[in-house]
Amino acid sequence: MFAPAPPAVLPAPSPLTLEAAFAAARAGLRPARDPAGVLRSASATAAEKLAAIDALQSRLPGEPRALRAAALDALAAAAASPSQPPEVRAKAYAFLGCEMPPTADDAAASRALRVLLAALPGPRYRIFALRGLGPASHAIPDADEALLQGALLDLLDGPVAGEERATALVALYAFVGPRDDLARRKPALPAELDARLLAPMEADPAGFVRDPRATPASREMAIATVWISARQREALGDPAPARRVDALLDRLASVETDPTVLSWIRTYRTAPPPPPFTASATKRAPAGPDEP
Repeated sequence: MFAPAPPAVLPAPSPLTLEAAFAAARAGLRPARDPAGVLRSASATAAEKLAAIDALQSRLPGEPRALRAAALDALAAAAASPSQPPEVRAKAYAFLGCEMPPTADDAAASRALRVLLAALPGPRYRIFALRGLGPASHAIPDADEALLQGALLDLLDGPVAGEERATALVALYAFVGPRDDLARRKPALPAELDARLLAPMEADPAGFVRDPRATPASREMAIATVWISARQREALGDPAPARRVDALLDRLASVETDPTVLSWIRTYRTAPPPPPFTASATKRAPAGPDEP
């Protein structure tokens, strides 16, 4: 009989001291225990800071309001800090906007909004800030509504193109769409939207379609934004904006070349009139300290 082959020799495990084991455990616990502290730390690695952002996001909805506001401020500080690694800043910008609605604190939301808007002029973090502004639009304090709309329209008036343009228009639609009483509360804002977004489309529908800055997605969102704004005013008793947008859609249908955009135009042209506006019975909780 042949002797059995000897077992394969496996490499010996690296020795692990008790001190090293404790250090590894502490490193794993640090983001969970104090993620805001990890974000502020000059010694934390980029991976630890990215994990800290995840930890802040996961725990934020269940925290008391004061801690939610502090977490939002920590994300804002990480996004704005030039000393942070680029990947940390990019993630902080995007998560900052997502966490504004569950924070439910107007003062903290206003601070976070200004950090997001400050990133729009430069290209480096613009797309991440724009991705944050879409969900952030649902938590903009009333006092900041004009600031947000104006900043997005300023950006759209410039050379921003492609994905950035489409994402900016998604954010603009996310702002306009849920505010069905905006024309009654602040009529100057729908008037500004008409003057800066709708009027150029009316002046040159073919130019709107051929605009080198645009994509089919950005044209879809521009059309959707002016249409929903007009429908909201029709529901409030003013049909003139809807007639104006209907006339634009007729002209766009004759020059648009993308089949998906054309299908959106057909859907809007055949939509029935909106029902009369009814004030929502659900109101956002006012900003302030938690109830005892």
